Amino acid sequence: MNAPARPTAATPPLPAGDGPAAAALRWLCDPHPDIRPSAPASVPLGTVLEAAIDAKLVCLLAHRLLSGPPDASLSRPMRSVLGQIARANTLHNQLHRNEAVRIVRALTGRDVPVAVLNGLAYDTALYPPGGLRQFTDIDLLVDAADRDAALDVLAELGFTQPGRGAHTRRRSTGDALTPTVSIDITTGLGHTADPADVRAALARTEAAGDGDGGEALPVLAQADALAHALARLAARPRWSGLADAARLALAAPDSSHEAAAAVPEPLRAGWAVLHSRLPDLVPGPSPVAGGPGREEVAR
Repeated sequence: MNAPARPTAATPPLPAGDGPAAAALRWLCDPHPDIRPSAPASVPLGTVLEAAIDAKLVCLLAHRLLSGPPDASLSRPMRSVLGQIARANTLHNQLHRNEAVRIVRALTGRDVPVAVLNGLAYDTALYPPGGLRQFTDIDLLVDAADRDAALDVLAELGFTQPGRGAHTRRRSTGDALTPTVSIDITTGLGHTADPADVRAALARTEAAGDGDGGEALPVLAQADALAHALARLAARPRWSGLADAARLALAAPDSSHEAAAAVPEPLRAGWAVLHSRLPDLVPGPSPVAGGPGREEVAR
């Protein structure tokens, strides 16, 4: 992820396309489930569950189903399984968060500015407690000049196993649920790889806590996070990315019509994807003022 994401000439559609399953996935991506219709009742739960698993939204589905009104069609064993899925991901995310805190503390001690990106950042800043945002690794943004220093720090902390990328490192945890933790060091954002832009974004980071009094993590400022998310959504449309971008769009500062008209590519392509799937939530190319729904308050 060291180069900005760019949409292809024909941006690929979201997996699952249209149909009943897609309707259920749009419901899961919508941050306002409390003021909008519930999951399509005509869609069999098995279909919704399969689609949510494939889209990496099953923990969000578990939260919606278990926190909503009691449903006689949701059996006790199903409620138990959904609860186990949610609890397992909560533990997974907390372990990753603890590792991120340890790494960020070590990097800042070496005067290396850093920001947590993507899954862990969104889980911390956009979703309520409960491990609703699924992710597999920790993405960290650093200045290109600090990348080698960051890799050295990871090695000192036990991250010596190579990962999928040249700048990915892993370590074994001994945890039965999450046996390894993987760290991906990047020097670029979805919308820019310009070192000056990256340094400016690092200077604008905000502190995001976990809602339980834990140590805060540095995450991108809302405007930077939205630009990054939209560019990634344009380059690789995914339902989890749609859910993130929708929440960021509602949490971002108001944008005037003139400012929206000046939004460059690939951000405009990201808005197009967001608008095509959630037109009531995002009626135009600019962010919508407001905030997340009562069930999913940004932390």
